[in-house]
Amino acid sequence: MGQYRVQATDMVVFKEVPIEIRSSFYNNPTYIYINRDGITNNYGSYFREQGGYSYISFWDTNNGQRLNYCSGDSDGSYDPCIYYLGTDLKIAETISRESNVRYELTKDAGGKSTPLNGAKTETMYAKGNTFSSHGTEINGYLEVLSESDPKSYTWLPVDLLKPVK
Repeated sequence: MGQYRVQATDMVVFKEVPIEIRSSFYNNPTYIYINRDGITNNYGSYFREQGGYSYISFWDTNNGQRLNYCSGDSDGSYDPCIYYLGTDLKIAETISRESNVRYELTKDAGGKSTPLNGAKTETMYAKGNTFSSHGTEINGYLEVLSESDPKSYTWLPVDLLKPVK
């Protein structure tokens, strides 16, 4: 490291900042699963507390803090919750925007199934394509519906979209 020397020591122990504390810095947090090594195949899955039948709770375990995302009611025959370690989650602010606003793509871009930079591109869109906003922005991506192929919503970078008059 150049002119400096770093010596290993056990005097400093780095600990995980609990997910409950990290999420307290956000007004409307969305949790994005970022672990590619897990046994589940849900990298990029995102969720937020939306009221109704879904809710989020936090548990402290010996392995760190865990976030529990539960949706639906259970009759006791199954567990309606999915459990995530806090270190496997990225937190992003959820921004509500006006829905049904039309946007034009200013540069070729790939639509993603999840609002995450490392997520796989599902569909490529050419500059000039138009979209209708669903009204949700997460992690710099806006959820939109292509006007040329209105089958499913996709996520596009906000900075590549401009409103259409």
